[in-house]
Amino acid sequence: MKKWLVCILLILLPCGCAETPHAEHGQEMALREIKKGHLFGWVEKQHVRLTDQQIDELARYGIKISEQEKTIVYYSMTTRRGRSEVEKAFPVKGEGEHGTFELSVDIGRTITIQEIHIIKNPKDCTGEPVINKDFIKQFIGKDLTSSFELAKESEGVLTTHSKIKPIKMAPITSEKIANELRKWLVIAKILKRDYPIWSVEQ
Repeated sequence: MKKWLVCILLILLPCGCAETPHAEHGQEMALREIKKGHLFGWVEKQHVRLTDQQIDELARYGIKISEQEKTIVYYSMTTRRGRSEVEKAFPVKGEGEHGTFELSVDIGRTITIQEIHIIKNPKDCTGEPVINKDFIKQFIGKDLTSSFELAKESEGVLTTHSKIKPIKMAPITSEKIANELRKWLVIAKILKRDYPIWSVEQ
């Protein structure tokens, strides 16, 4: 009887493993990517429902939040020792001229962009990935005092020094990424102020 059960389990085990990648989708895939970049701590999924007051505050920054976006989903990254939060990771999604992109941005306690991970990278007409590391690197270290304005081709080097150099042949994708990253910095600032204990699920 025991041998028969073992045989059944051995047959079913590969089937279960084969299904695992299909079960991971959307934010769960993003979670796996985020964990890769945060090997020495814990990553926990969190939810916060924005209040009307917080939405009004976002509007003053020029950020409009739809009904579907009122519930903020992010990942709290905490140290194993002491369980204090070191960073928040937010999903960055949008639609550009070459298709859908998906990133995750790590924002530290000082409300500064620490790291950006590419989760889903659309391809251009040549089959090459649209979002490159040189473009992403321009945002590392930026905070709410930084410029998120994109440089135009007609502008000279002196006038574009503090501006973001867009991805060649992908100005829409570039602008949407810049706007999304600024949006999450503002949201991170509001969350830090209104929910001081970051590691507790709201």
